Amino acid sequence: MLIQFHMIAVFLWAIFLITAINELKYRSSKCFVIVSFLFMLIVLGIGTKIMLMFPSIAKSGIWLHVKLSFDIIVMIVNIYLLVFSFKGKTLTEKKAGILYWSVVCMFVLMYVLTLFRPF
Repeated sequence: MLIQFHMIAVFLWAIFLITAINELKYRSSKCFVIVSFLFMLIVLGIGTKIMLMFPSIAKSGIWLHVKLSFDIIVMIVNIYLLVFSFKGKTLTEKKAGILYWSVVCMFVLMYVLTLFRPF
């Protein structure tokens, strides 16, 4: 049950983060960035609890380390956007496009790595 909550929280984190990137393209909006940051903290908390409950997952293969690397990169992007939005700035079209597609690809890769554990 906890794993399903984790997957749902990751999905909601992705939706709000992608929406935040689109909103910051046109105006300085803090709402979506704050909500995505809160979902990031929820994902981090649930994921940590899962790792502590099932320590064998940490030894299940390199797929987890690759997935967690993507997690950390997306968390850094989320924190960057949070600071960026509180400065009252907007994203350029080019930067928003790069962030948008990078985040989308990383979330897709995280789901693929979690569901299929290819290596």
